[in-house]
Amino acid sequence: MMTPPNRVTPPSNPALMIATAAFLEQGRILDRLSRLLTAAAAILLPLLALLAPQMRSEIWNLMAGTLGLAILLGLAELYFAFRVGFDAALFRELAGGSALTGLDQLDASLTWLGLRPKTAGSRPLDDRIGGARRLLHRQTLCLALQLATMVVGAGILALQ
Repeated sequence: MMTPPNRVTPPSNPALMIATAAFLEQGRILDRLSRLLTAAAAILLPLLALLAPQMRSEIWNLMAGTLGLAILLGLAELYFAFRVGFDAALFRELAGGSALTGLDQLDASLTWLGLRPKTAGSRPLDDRIGGARRLLHRQTLCLALQLATMVVGAGILALQ
């Protein structure tokens, strides 16, 4: 029996977990860029304070606010990067069939570590992949907002 052309044959669980892990591992690129932007904002903020006497107070307040927001967005991105990286490693191990032999064993380990509530029921693989993808999308959103904030800050400074 052939699969209709508009339907995709579902991959095997190991292949799906490998693909998910590889996709999630791309979050490292986002994290590197965000760390660079966060460091730049953290360096520019005190330097901006040195220029404060030469700037109008409303411009200085706007610049300080944009740099502060960029730092906060960088911290949020870092949180999501940690979560995405953790999920990528777990999917990679599940796919490899090494020490983790299944989702039930993973759930038990996460519960023992205190990373999962004891009352939480088991989730199917599709739900777990969907949750991991949402984390990566949130990480991407934090980076996009951080980048936009830095561009706005640069624009304010250029117009000053």
